[in-house]
Amino acid sequence: MTEISIPITSIGVGSQPVDEDSKTLEFIPMPHEMSVFEVSNMPEPEDVENLKEGMQALRLVRDALKGYKMNDKLTMIDITDLDDQNRAWVNTMLGHGEVSVIYQGGTRTEIQESVFAGVWRIIYLDPNRNIVKDFIEIASIPELVKNSSFVKAKTKLEYDLNNLPERVMNAPALITELNDKVATWKEGDEPHVINFSLLPQTEEDLVFLDQLLGSGPVVILSRGYGNCRIACTKTKNVWWVKYFNSEDKLILDTLEISAIPAVACAAEEDIRDSYDRFVEVMELYDNE
Repeated sequence: MTEISIPITSIGVGSQPVDEDSKTLEFIPMPHEMSVFEVSNMPEPEDVENLKEGMQALRLVRDALKGYKMNDKLTMIDITDLDDQNRAWVNTMLGHGEVSVIYQGGTRTEIQESVFAGVWRIIYLDPNRNIVKDFIEIASIPELVKNSSFVKAKTKLEYDLNNLPERVMNAPALITELNDKVATWKEGDEPHVINFSLLPQTEEDLVFLDQLLGSGPVVILSRGYGNCRIACTKTKNVWWVKYFNSEDKLILDTLEISAIPAVACAAEEDIRDSYDRFVEVMELYDNE
């Protein structure tokens, strides 16, 4: 099987430029790029007319996109057995979108949104980073992210109020807020956001919270105007969400209680638009 590689960049307070106090923290690493999905020049129709298996996979993508609605039945297209030429053709058509995901809760899984919102590549890797399974999924966010981010998560943060580390000042109040929201938040509720950029927390507060929340199995990078770096914690429905500008300077630092932060998800109208654009491209190649 073909081996793929994703260069990794770090997330968290430690991933931003050093500030005036020259203090940094180390948090969970984040996905940066999936080189296997780099968009190349589109081929001429005659160059791919014999790539029948790849074309059939692309037709299934087109059909799944048509009339897509949230909560539709899961669509997974297995392209594991495509040969190198057919896989390269599918890679070229799908391209490299704005959202990347790494799941490390069991079999390492690397996920990349295509240039068509809501069309995802899901690649399962063995310990030597060879491809074990390769799927295309049509969804707002892949099922693996929805179902596996908080499988073993705790539902309450517990600590000894009388034995806090030195200079931990504001974390206890935030922990009380988190415990209250984690206990009451349910699917369909509005996300609850704690904005550290507006709070007078110390570096020790952040370290203490990070250790208490823990690091979960899913990390996400959403690129747009700058980057949004997202890490699930080991605490139910709690995500650490950081926004960086185009110079990789931290501009917004938050905790979010939600199923999945909306910035990582494709909206239904975006997926409808993906269908229109996908059909337009396919018309250049598909005569059926």
